[in-house]
Amino acid sequence: MSDDLRPGECRVYWARPADERPWHQRLLSAGERERRESLRRDEDKARQTVAAALLRVVAGRHLGEKPAAVRIDRSCTTCAVPHGRPTLPAGLEVSVSHSADRIAVAVGLAGPLGVDVEHCQDQRDILGVARLALCEAEIAASAPLDQHGFYTYWTRKESVLKATGDGLRTAMTKIEVSLPAELPRLHRYDGRPEVVASARMFTLAPGDGYQGALTVLGPALEITEHDAAALLADDTHAA
Repeated sequence: MSDDLRPGECRVYWARPADERPWHQRLLSAGERERRESLRRDEDKARQTVAAALLRVVAGRHLGEKPAAVRIDRSCTTCAVPHGRPTLPAGLEVSVSHSADRIAVAVGLAGPLGVDVEHCQDQRDILGVARLALCEAEIAASAPLDQHGFYTYWTRKESVLKATGDGLRTAMTKIEVSLPAELPRLHRYDGRPEVVASARMFTLAPGDGYQGALTVLGPALEITEHDAAALLADDTHAA
């Protein structure tokens, strides 16, 4: 590793769609370019491009490779579409999330990890939406449930599902996490006691109007967050 990422360390890099630069598109794979062109809105294209470019820039720094040379496997375990959890060589674990004006790339050596960030949009029927993601015990313990509480639950749970690779194929109601006001912790994952035993959860700081969470399935010792704007502006990574 060229950027002294230590065992047990995880780093979360934050970016915005406005960080997009023309050279970022040169880092995209054929599949990522196809995905970009399928998007209609410019902001969606920028978000997807920055996320893909940042992943390669960050991974390249830690692998000692040029970003364009980083090979990322996005194979899905259930279909032929390359939209699965990104995997890299050399034991480097990564996860990507984006919502509205926030993009997160997490990287580490502590074990499989999952990052999630969500824009806290107003939900008119918050209890109705919550019943799709929260178990009855969580709803009862959090009554009355507000926007902050809902998105805290959601990001914690989705970060777990991304760390395991199960994704949203698994109902969030099968997972129980700590209350929003408590330190993040995984209490239950139906049929997956080994995940409960190994999961370490962390609350992230994506800024006002957003909630973020990180789950690491291993002995995570140090979590740091970094602004990636300077990395994305450095066109020497385009070489």
